Formats: sequence, structure tokens, C-alpha cells
Amino acid sequence: MNVLSAMAGINNGEFCKKFTEQNVDIITIGGYNSDAESFKAGLISSTKEGRQEFLTCPHHLNIELSEEVEIIRNYNPSWKGRVCVNLRGTDIDSYKLAYDNKDIDIVEINAHCRQDATVEAGAGQALLQDPEKLGKILEEVTSNMSADVGIKIRANVPGVNTLEIVDLIESYNVKYLHVDAMKPGVESADLDIIQKISDKTSKHLIGNNSVKTHEDYLNMLNSGADSVSVARAALDGDIKHIFTG
Repeated sequence: MNVLSAMAGINNGEFCKKFTEQNVDIITIGGYNSDAESFKAGLISSTKEGRQEFLTCPHHLNIELSEEVEIIRNYNPSWKGRVCVNLRGTDIDSYKLAYDNKDIDIVEINAHCRQDATVEAGAGQALLQDPEKLGKILEEVTSNMSADVGIKIRANVPGVNTLEIVDLIESYNVKYLHVDAMKPGVESADLDIIQKISDKTSKHLIGNNSVKTHEDYLNMLNSGADSVSVARAALDGDIKHIFTG
């Protein structure tokens, strides 16, 4: 499957709808801040760091998610793909707002964002540094979510054993394991970690990072990814060539 990855402050329904015509099977909206702590962190990132963010109040977020999905579906009713929502949260209660949302096909737990404010709040990649909390979140969400559950992690986070995190995720009913194969100091994706994760996991593995060309796409698949996601390259508005060559 071909995947559009989340991009904070960018991936709303209006931006994403055109990709229903570009060989994309999963469209991810978000990431969205799902609780007060992650919302405050997003506000800090927006005002102090100049980072574009979705700043919807968490109390109204579930309604907005359905509205964004409707924009995508109405634009191209013939599209048979799946809509995923990427949610940042700080604890096991953060994801409850989406438990019974029938418009969302996949809820993706955000364990990859690395902005200082988000990490300090205990969301994003901070979850990788607290496996006990991450395990509790996975147990809670997979036990209660009506939609399929995915998780996006960042590889090679200092102080984090990526493969041990993969082992943890294996214990839960997670369908999609989305990996940002970033390696500090390296401009391209860490294909070696994708291969190691592929050898270790039974989950549907989505490879991400620096996928800008069809060659990048094929390299990710050849390294063991089941699917490939595109992020920043989508800012140009056309990613079909990445998937089809």
C-alpha cells in the first residue's frame, strides 16, 4: 500500500483530498494534539518556534476529525482507500476521544514527533523513552478503539533501543507499524534498521523517511517494508510518480 504520512499543521482534509487521485491507499490526517498537555506543547511550538500546528481544542477534536474525513470522501467518492488520524497524547486517557469515531479507519499513535515542547510534555518520541507508559497506552488503545490501531515511531532515538520497542509493540493488537527511519547526521533513510525491523515484526511495516523518488520507494520496499509513506515530498502536490515511476 502507498501511504501519505502525517505532517503537523498541513495534513487536513483540504490538503489531503487530491491524493485520492494519486495512487494513495492510506491518507493520514494530523498530527493532532489530543489532550491539554499536548495542545499546550503545540501552542508553544507554534508561537515560539514558528512551527505550523493544528491547534484545535481537544474537546472539539473528534467532531473536526469527522469533518476532515468527510472532505476527503466527498471530493472523490470512488476512492476506496483508508483514512488514518495521527494523534499525539501524553497518557492512556489521551486517545479516548476517538474510541467510537466511525469515520476514522485507523488511529495512529504518535511516538515520533521530536519537537522540544512535545517531548517535554511526554508525547511524541518521549513515549519511546518510557516503555512502561507506552505499553499501558498500547494496552488501553488496542482494547478500546473501534478503528484499527497503528503506531508511528522514530528510529535511532538516542538512549532508545529501537528493536526493543518493536518487541514491545509485538505484544499488542497493533496492525500498522510506521517507522521514520531517521538516522542522526545522515540525509537518507536508514534502510538497515528497516530490514532489521522487518525481520523482527509480524506487523504491517510502513517505511518512512526521505522518500522523494521512485528509487527511494523501491529501496524501502526492497529493505523489507510492506508499504511506503511519503511526507515532505507531498508539499509539491504531486506524489504519484514516486509510487509508479
